[in-house]
Amino acid sequence: MARPSMAQQETGMTIIEVLVAIMLLSVVVLVVLTPLTGFFGLTRKSGTQVSATQAAQQAMEQIRGDWLNQTAYEQLCTASALPVTTPPLTVTVTNMGPERNVLGTAELRAGACGGAPVTADTSPMREVLVRQPGPGGQVASEVRMVVARP
Repeated sequence: MARPSMAQQETGMTIIEVLVAIMLLSVVVLVVLTPLTGFFGLTRKSGTQVSATQAAQQAMEQIRGDWLNQTAYEQLCTASALPVTTPPLTVTVTNMGPERNVLGTAELRAGACGGAPVTADTSPMREVLVRQPGPGGQVASEVRMVVARP
């Protein structure tokens, strides 16, 4: 029987070569997948912010629409309750004078229009700030608007 030549003996791969190839492939896969997992986290965070902003804008539009009625504006109320979110929206109303000077803060009475009359507030302008808290107590969204007396 003839003895195999040198070229015929080197046709296969050794176990070391296979292990090195697997290690290189795993490093490449790790380098590619690491940023992708970060993108998934950003997508989740931006989805939370979009939902929070939509809830805050919806509440702001409701307040603005209700305050086209002078009685509702003067009594700091809305015809229906604000959107229910978890955690709940916070609304801050600041009364302002004609020169945009701060006259004080007031409490919004959501869903309380049409009840017992409340002393009318005659501030010519109000700044309304609606905040939607996010996870960990951070503010996920904040919408601010100045409303003038109708």
